[in-house]
Amino acid sequence: MRKRNHRIVFYQNDEEFDRLTTLVKESGRSREDVIRTAIEHKRLTQLPPVDYGKLIFETRRVGQNVNRLLSIAYANNYFNTSEIKECLEKIRGLESKIHAAFFDTQKDGDDKKQ
Repeated sequence: MRKRNHRIVFYQNDEEFDRLTTLVKESGRSREDVIRTAIEHKRLTQLPPVDYGKLIFETRRVGQNVNRLLSIAYANNYFNTSEIKECLEKIRGLESKIHAAFFDTQKDGDDKKQ
C-alpha cells in the first residue's frame, strides 16, 4: 500500500513550470519531493559538484595518514606530538568547512544577520 494516498493535480504557467524544473535539476530530487519540501518550509539544497566526494575522500585520507604518524610518535616518543595533534584537528575542521561550503544555501546572507 502507498504511503501517500492523495493525488493532487494542479496547473502552472510556463514561468512556474520552468522554475520548478530548474529546482528539480539543481536538487537532484523528484518534482514531488521538491514540492513537498516547499510545503514543509524546509530548505532545498543543490546537489554537490562531482568533485565533492573526491575532495572529502582525499581529506580523510590525509587525516588518516596524520593519525598514523601521531600513533607512531606516541609509541616511540620521537618528538613533540602537540604539533601533529594540531595538524590533525585542522584537517578534521577542514572537512566540515568543505561540507559547509558545498551545502550552504544562504545565498544572500539574510539568515546570518542577528
